[in-house]
Amino acid sequence: MITSNAKRALRSIPSLIIFFVVSFFLLYSFLFTVNYPFQDDLLLLNFVNEVVNGVDLPTFFELLFRTDNDHKVVIPRLIAFINYLISGTLNYKLYIALVWINLLFMLYFLYVQFKKMGLPLVYFIPVPLLFLQPQYYEVSQWAINGMQHSFLTVFLIASLYLVSIPRRGFYAGALLLCFLATFTHGNGILSFPALTFYFLCQKDFKKALGAVLGMLVALFIYLFGYEKGQAVGAPTDVMMVVYNFFGFVGALMSQWNHWLLASVIWGIVILGYSAYLVGKVVRTYFRPYEKVSPKVNVKLLSIICFITLTSLVIAVARTSQGSTLASRFELYAALGSAILYLLLLENTRFFKQKYILGLVLVLSGFVNIHSYYKYTGIVADRRTIYEADIFNWGATRTLLSVDKSLQQNAAFYLYPAAERGILKLPDPLISESELQALWKDKRKSPGKVPLFLEKEAWFGPGTLNDTLVFLSNSTFPSLESPLYNRFIVLRAEGSEQFYLMAGNPKLSGRRNLVRSGHYYVQGFQSYIRENNLPDGQYEVGLLDIKNREKKQLTVLMASLQLKNGSIQIQQDPALVPEIH
Repeated sequence: MITSNAKRALRSIPSLIIFFVVSFFLLYSFLFTVNYPFQDDLLLLNFVNEVVNGVDLPTFFELLFRTDNDHKVVIPRLIAFINYLISGTLNYKLYIALVWINLLFMLYFLYVQFKKMGLPLVYFIPVPLLFLQPQYYEVSQWAINGMQHSFLTVFLIASLYLVSIPRRGFYAGALLLCFLATFTHGNGILSFPALTFYFLCQKDFKKALGAVLGMLVALFIYLFGYEKGQAVGAPTDVMMVVYNFFGFVGALMSQWNHWLLASVIWGIVILGYSAYLVGKVVRTYFRPYEKVSPKVNVKLLSIICFITLTSLVIAVARTSQGSTLASRFELYAALGSAILYLLLLENTRFFKQKYILGLVLVLSGFVNIHSYYKYTGIVADRRTIYEADIFNWGATRTLLSVDKSLQQNAAFYLYPAAERGILKLPDPLISESELQALWKDKRKSPGKVPLFLEKEAWFGPGTLNDTLVFLSNSTFPSLESPLYNRFIVLRAEGSEQFYLMAGNPKLSGRRNLVRSGHYYVQGFQSYIRENNLPDGQYEVGLLDIKNREKKQLTVLMASLQLKNGSIQIQQDPALVPEIH
């Protein structure tokens, strides 16, 4: 017979599982996050540096509302400026922490909607499993992308919450939040149609009209001084627009083989069931005395409306660039999938059955675990890239993680911001003096490791844009854990000048991971931007760092020769493998 203490323990299991899922996601995100400005993050640095130069109030607002890459990132700029006023520098890891808070707010909103159903907490477990996972690493691990998409979504959710409370001033507050969403990311303008959809479902036509007028005002301000970016282009393939539209919504399934087809099918499922519920709402228009069923959660449907419109706009505007299933947009896919589950749970008896719950728990758990398997290698590689550039910036004032042209174009504010302390990177994992000391002991650990160059074609919109070059090896012992860092060390011959690049290996296949327990395969692979480095001869080393105390350098019996943008390997002929 089960005692009362045992019953209480059993009832606490769902809470413990949810706590574990949330805590693991936060710890994981923290461990793989670096205080480093990557690509568009430099826009925040540019804004703060210009303001610090001394500007009047009109110029301040002109800079604040300036268009960059199709978007007016007013809210991220304000956050960065406040951060500077408080600390005198920009902390990109702090911005990412704000993103995590936003994600938890979204999860709490979903929990509030679930709680209205009066079901046991165990039914909620699939929601954090589907929502909190690293598939949208460009949101959870990248400062400006994370702030744009997470704050946008939080503003939308908060506006839907405000309009559901019949208090004076809350309606105006909701419109203000949609305005803030618009000036966080360009797609934020679509929060107004989502709000309009909410009012139309409630048959509140006066407030729906107000939301439309609010959108027109926000759009007018947004288009004032707007400059179109390079990513926007007219679509040339109608079917690709359709694939991208449904694939965007169902991109939770993009982590599997045949990713586009799987995403399209799942997107059709999400939109199909949502359309069925919208049909139930529309039917009340033909029955004057019938209100919207309490089982139709209009707030959740309004978010689906926003995701649908966002998908349509991106599919039309960016299909010329190929697939739109980018990691930064997959936040909406994860959110949409979690909402679909809640809508099915709320509106069907089928999903309340215990054996169906068990099946959903297994599938959502598998999706969550597989997402960590699929994307941890990418996340770990990005962290290593950033850590390498923290060293490179301190040693040579170069950034190898981005194309050389980006650093050259940013030079007019990048270097002054560094001198003023606005840009202040953390200490590197290894200092120049440490690396020099390890290199002097190279006779103790020579590495007869065959190197080869891998070349991979990179296709832009409709044509071959570039050829990516990787320095690779397939025999060196694998990296023990994604928590460790593996660097390629390049030492310019005849000097003590060092450069670091990420050298993380490729992922092991799912079957091999289960059989061997190794997440990585043997060897390493390092993407080389050959134009970023000065011409010359470079000795090659391999540096593994487990933590700041455990560092192992293997100096390879090989060198790289860079000249006029071309790269060649020079090593013992006995070690030279077939070129791939």
